Amino acid sequence: MRNLLTQTFLWTKKWTKGPYGLLAVFMSLFLDASVFPLPTTVVFITVSLIHPSRSYYNALVAVTGMALGAIAGYMIGHFLWLLPDGSYTQFAHYLFNHIPGFTEVNYLNVQNLYIKWSYIILLFSVILPLPYQVLSITAGAFGFNIFTFILLTFVFQGLRFFFLAWLIVRYGERVSAIFQKNLKVIALITVIILFIIIIATKIGS
Repeated sequence: MRNLLTQTFLWTKKWTKGPYGLLAVFMSLFLDASVFPLPTTVVFITVSLIHPSRSYYNALVAVTGMALGAIAGYMIGHFLWLLPDGSYTQFAHYLFNHIPGFTEVNYLNVQNLYIKWSYIILLFSVILPLPYQVLSITAGAFGFNIFTFILLTFVFQGLRFFFLAWLIVRYGERVSAIFQKNLKVIALITVIILFIIIIATKIGS
């Protein structure tokens, strides 16, 4: 995982030096919230470090992309996920088979979390490495109120990205240095958190 984070950071830094930085932020957040998991935090930090003064604007673009992606994911879950008899559609099976980390087990685990903790899972998605497209599709399939879901997405994820923007504006390149020096720690914490989520879900089910 550490190598993946390192490669993503270097690739994003090289690619976003051109005029497509904002597009990279918007599209990565949109896709991450709708159909495909992407290292959005890496993309956001890298793009914002190129022009720190634009960090808050980048945060607004990021949250907007994520909110629109969440709407798309919700619509997928609501209209394209389940057949009238409750079984999965061919589209759902396709995503299970082709999207990394998006399995039927993960989908059911997230559904259980919605049933038990509702709004709490959306709050903790700010700090936990939960694939947001799983949250948005599950919210649509499970019938979570769409207006509440989008509002919470905008508020909670807004806190995340505007906090990152504040750090970048205040500390600049030191954020990049800290991030790169602690990739191993970040990867380890991510694995531990995922393990805790899996265990907690199994105990509660």
